[in-house]
Amino acid sequence: SCAIGIVFVVWRYVEQLVRSITSGTVAVPIRMRETRAIPQPPGGATVTSDQLVLRAPIADVPGGAIGYIRVGDALEVLLVSALIALVAAVAWKISRGGLFDRSTTRILDWLGGAVLAAGFLPSFVRRMGWNWVVSGLGWDGYLPTPVVDHQFLPVYLGLLVVVCFRFALTASQRMVRDQAGLV
Repeated sequence: SCAIGIVFVVWRYVEQLVRSITSGTVAVPIRMRETRAIPQPPGGATVTSDQLVLRAPIADVPGGAIGYIRVGDALEVLLVSALIALVAAVAWKISRGGLFDRSTTRILDWLGGAVLAAGFLPSFVRRMGWNWVVSGLGWDGYLPTPVVDHQFLPVYLGLLVVVCFRFALTASQRMVRDQAGLV
């Protein structure tokens, strides 16, 4: 099932890349000053918006910016695939009776590092590209800022689970090692 997950992640990335290349545009989520100049629903409700998706023709933006965005997307695919593979490795070790092996805690160490990298590195690289797109289009005055959905909560919770599991295994490994000579 983990292999299916990796295939799905890669397929989604390729689909988005092909759609972007065939349309000749790059999408940049941006934040601007709050505006009411958007279609309003009937009735008394007022809808305001400060977040938009800018679709800029690739020919109008610097090539380096496109490169940063593509590298960020590729890093996300690579790191999420690595996360899935590391979770599969831990599950495989546990299913083979290797719960208390030293290699299981090493895999968990790699998993913790991969959680941090997958949570922050792709969005950092993409943000550099998005900033370059926004400034490359020549906005004067108030410069819209790219919207970056911070991954703090999912990264924190994922890292918390991995670290807690790792510490529990370390304590359990000591108990197993101490009890090994008693039986």
